Amino acid sequence: MCRWGCDNFESTYMCKFCGTRFCSECLRGDFNGLMTQGDHCRKCNQTKCQGKRVEIITFAPGSEPKGSKKTGKGKAAGSKKSKKK
Repeated sequence: MCRWGCDNFESTYMCKFCGTRFCSECLRGDFNGLMTQGDHCRKCNQTKCQGKRVEIITFAPGSEPKGSKKTGKGKAAGSKKSKKK
C-alpha cells in the first residue's frame, strides 16, 4: 500500500528534477491535489519527471500480499471459450 492509500506497494517514484515523491498509480504525492499525468510533476511542472523508484518494500518468501500482482487475460484465458460451429 502506498503512503497515499492505493493498493499498489511498488509505485512510489521520485521526480528527477525536484525530488517530490508521488505514486504513479493513484497520482497523489507530496503536494495538494492530484497529478494530471503520471510523468508530469505537479510541483515543478516538468514533463517526463519520473525518476527512480523509492520506498521499495521487500517481503519474506510466501508472505507477499496476494492482491498485489496484476493479472491479465493471456492466451490461456482465451482458449477456455467454446467455439460455435
